Amino acid sequence: MSLKIAASIFLAALSITSCNAFATLRPRVAAHSIQQINFDTTPAPNAYPKLNSPIQKTKLFAAGTVADDMDVRASDDGKQGLALSTFNLVKACVGSGVLALSAGVGAIGDVSSALYPATLLIFVLGALSAYSFHMIGRFSHMDGPEKSTKSLSAAWEKEVGEESSWIVSLACFLTPLGATLTYSIILGDMLSALAHFFGVKGLLATRHASILGITALALYPLVQLKSLAALAPVSMIGVSGMVLTSIFMLLTAITGAYGPESAYVGSLTSSLRPSFGIIGNTALSPSILILVSMAATSYLAHFTAHEFYDGLKNSSHKKFGLLTGIGFAITALMNTLVMSAGFLTFGGNSQGMILNNYSPKDIGATICRFIVTISLVGSYPIFMRGIKSAYFELFQKGKEVTDGMNKKATNGFLAGITALALVLEDAGFMVSLTGAVMGSAIIYVFPSIIFLKMTSRLMAAGKLKKTKAVTAERIANKFLIGTGVILGVLGASVTVSNTFFPSVL
Repeated sequence: MSLKIAASIFLAALSITSCNAFATLRPRVAAHSIQQINFDTTPAPNAYPKLNSPIQKTKLFAAGTVADDMDVRASDDGKQGLALSTFNLVKACVGSGVLALSAGVGAIGDVSSALYPATLLIFVLGALSAYSFHMIGRFSHMDGPEKSTKSLSAAWEKEVGEESSWIVSLACFLTPLGATLTYSIILGDMLSALAHFFGVKGLLATRHASILGITALALYPLVQLKSLAALAPVSMIGVSGMVLTSIFMLLTAITGAYGPESAYVGSLTSSLRPSFGIIGNTALSPSILILVSMAATSYLAHFTAHEFYDGLKNSSHKKFGLLTGIGFAITALMNTLVMSAGFLTFGGNSQGMILNNYSPKDIGATICRFIVTISLVGSYPIFMRGIKSAYFELFQKGKEVTDGMNKKATNGFLAGITALALVLEDAGFMVSLTGAVMGSAIIYVFPSIIFLKMTSRLMAAGKLKKTKAVTAERIANKFLIGTGVILGVLGASVTVSNTFFPSVL
């Protein structure tokens, strides 16, 4: 009975959100210029304040209380305290990508010892990602507050040159494109599993029917919205849902609910059942690059570094460093826990979307699928907006974007993404490929190039001394550029080979 109530609430939430979307649609959308489009983010903490920061508009704490002393509420000017900024940073990093990490471990082994190199890798990559994130916020203010840059693309144009800014614009386009495609694939898997749980059979229970149905009934009206304010509750559902899913996975691993004698295991196909001790630990094989690529996606929040720096109350390099350290440390810990829980339960058969492994008869997994589905549906329009903004920046820069062009772009991208989702079935492939190419570029290559160009200019102008620390950091950034290029090329190659030509590896 309780599960039927949960299902009713879930369906009602989707219906209300979709109805609100239809009600908000207008026959025409006012024409706007490309300068009005927020293109350099996916998504930022302040880009959609009504969606991502509902606390900013609500006085939850009285002045002088313990909460006020802890600096957890936003100030009247929209600045966020350290605690609230940390929450938003973790929220920006931890998304559906974390649910693919168990498959990354499964690619290198099916014994528990494979978790040792995997965990080390997660924390090392987390440290490198934290450094580059902090560096982006830091170099945006190296020229002083009056000359600070407000986005990664603006910093690139200033230091590297406007003629090559299309490179960053392309990254801004491909990153949300990969995210929305991943979301469509996952939604097909989630809804298909939910359909089987409720006894739906045949064509209606297939992932293809699920993708087409959710696209027509929910995604289409939502991506047409002019304002994303109606999706504000979904943001909090997403954060809560990820925490709930993590707890469920940990408890399942600890209790051994999917042991050899489990009734759940009997309801799974052989490719989804726990598999251990067949291939051993092959952490030194090229397959480890799959986990490297997936991990990059789980830390990918670097387009928002400027907003986090500027949105932090009483911001400074030191305080921003504290925010970065705490935020990425929590993210690394969550990544490790979810990755370990999924792998210790299913081993070498861990799927690219780990929730696919859990039995359709598992009530806990079903509830998690409900919540993840709501979260993905609510986040989809944000990434679609990022796709369109970057597309117009690439091909219509400086030109007027009419309502007709905007609508055609929306419908075209939605149709294209849906068609690809019907063909591609592995969400882990998209997570890994996006991380290999875009993660490497955004985390390692772009920030380091900007930093080297900026420090060279400042030293030539006598505004920055060539100290041993500066020289060492410049060398480190050159190393990061090389690392990013190598990881991007090799990671993408191994990901494609593992998915389409598994016998090669």
